Amino acid sequence: MSFAEIIGQTRIIRLLRRALAQGLLPHAFLFSGMEGVGKKLTALTLAKVVNCEDGASGDCCDRCISCRKTASGNHPDIEVIEREGPFIKIEQIRALKRRLRFKPLEGRYRVTVINNAQHLKVEAANALLKVLEEPPAHNLIILTAIETTALLPTIISRCLHLPFQPLATVEISAHLCQTHAIAPERAAAIARLAAGSLSRAMALLDEKQLDRRNWILETVAQIHKSRIPDLLAASNRWKGDNLDLLQDLEWLKTWIRDLLVQRFEATDSVGLLNSDLADQVATMASHMRSEHLLQIFDLVCAVQGAIGYNVNRRLSLETLLLLLYGRATGQTTETGADLPVAAREQFTWPLRIGD
Repeated sequence: MSFAEIIGQTRIIRLLRRALAQGLLPHAFLFSGMEGVGKKLTALTLAKVVNCEDGASGDCCDRCISCRKTASGNHPDIEVIEREGPFIKIEQIRALKRRLRFKPLEGRYRVTVINNAQHLKVEAANALLKVLEEPPAHNLIILTAIETTALLPTIISRCLHLPFQPLATVEISAHLCQTHAIAPERAAAIARLAAGSLSRAMALLDEKQLDRRNWILETVAQIHKSRIPDLLAASNRWKGDNLDLLQDLEWLKTWIRDLLVQRFEATDSVGLLNSDLADQVATMASHMRSEHLLQIFDLVCAVQGAIGYNVNRRLSLETLLLLLYGRATGQTTETGADLPVAAREQFTWPLRIGD
């Protein structure tokens, strides 16, 4: 993989090439943006370029020994730090500090990619800050993060921050057609549902993913016609492992987004992510108030943030469905007052921990 092969992010690649050509490479980068837009791929490609034996062109050759070692994950000067459990721990940053004392073994730069840096524990973040304040020569540190709000402002200020944009639907669609030889109509539908994320589009090539998405959205689309026992049964069926649940909640967020679009713009299906459910979107939007949709969206985000704290998944889903049912049928009181006590407590302690 080279810069020329990275989908989208033309502005980012142009900036990186300019910095390389002018010899103005900073000691640390921060790549931020949603999942699946190429942050980690760009970081690893930059690591490949700075150590390429023929990198004068501002890109890698993908043929030399250094490039081949990087592609196989065996380059001694390129390290990727991933979270261990829910966090990136201080021991991992201490090990990084020890490695940075030494010069690169083979390449021009020792490159460290800290993937999903938003998961740094507070102690680890403070330890990393000291590294960024006094960076050793011939080292390049690249942080990737979905959101920068979870990072210390002092860490952000010591990195060159490059925000990655969601990929265009036509770019994702074209890539799917070229790499998986699928029909343009199906590629366009998947690209629209992916909402700018190539990794999400790749997952949607699996029919089981689409079936799961259809079941979830059809369940919430008919929620105003449901009975409470039906919702409790649906939440029990909905349970899955954490990765599945996170993706499921993303589907629910696209649904709420479409309801808001429908209420504010009264648009046709062209502006909807779930355009195949346009009739259901229009029907349910007429039953919902905008402020209620925003409250539900906040609750979905709270559940996503709580997943890493062993949140009770069934109670979480029951809370979401019951709140959505209450808003859709008008059987609510003030914000949160219509939720069971256990459900309200379920979403207060994880938020305090994350603050």
